[in-house]
Amino acid sequence: MSLLPNPDVFRHGPVILVSPGLYRDETETPAFEVKFLLTKAEAQEVERRLRGRLAPDPHADPALGGAYRVTSVYFDTPAFDVYHKADGYRRRKYRVRRYGHAPTVFLERKAKKQQQLRKRRTSIPLAELPTLDGEVPADWSGAWFASQLAKRQLRPVCRVSYERVALLGTCHDGPIRLTFDRAAHGALGTGVEPVLPADGPPLLADEVVTEFKFLGAMPAAFKAVVEDLRLSPRSVSKYRRCVEAVGLAVGG
Repeated sequence: MSLLPNPDVFRHGPVILVSPGLYRDETETPAFEVKFLLTKAEAQEVERRLRGRLAPDPHADPALGGAYRVTSVYFDTPAFDVYHKADGYRRRKYRVRRYGHAPTVFLERKAKKQQQLRKRRTSIPLAELPTLDGEVPADWSGAWFASQLAKRQLRPVCRVSYERVALLGTCHDGPIRLTFDRAAHGALGTGVEPVLPADGPPLLADEVVTEFKFLGAMPAAFKAVVEDLRLSPRSVSKYRRCVEAVGLAVGG
């Protein structure tokens, strides 16, 4: 079965699979995300084997060699409960994400249990970000996010930027996605506006964070590559690495 995207799914227009990502705004459809921390050579081989069966993300920037830049502002409590995986904070992360220099950002809540992921995301104009710091109108599309920040005593603590190459496809369970994250950097982040790229310490060295994303069973093409190359899933958090790299880590 071909894994190339169905043109009725991946297209620009009123009906579109939100890309970057497997998620439409305001939904929390569960997906699976299997993550690997690979060497450059391993990542290149994975991409070589699958690129012919997948399509490049339409958001890719030719100036970045077919990648696009992702910048996220992460939130935590004054005691860094998210970083320390304290009770009630272990599985959820809140962030504001921007792709390249887009005039739109995403307010996201990411909840992960083992390899199953649920994400709620709302897109807002970049110009509306200061709303998070003021009186939030009840009818504002990001009100749910602001309410969670206040309830959980979360505030912005750091920024993470990296270059992502993404390949897209479909299988019988729905859309699938393969991503390679490189050149990650971190920086302190005491505010969310305007979500500028981080230019601080490197977070990955020569490593490549590679993620296989799908909605049901792992697609056969993904499974074959993992087995043939004897890849082992590994948990890696860019947020946690950033906290440590910029000197925010405190004793638990």
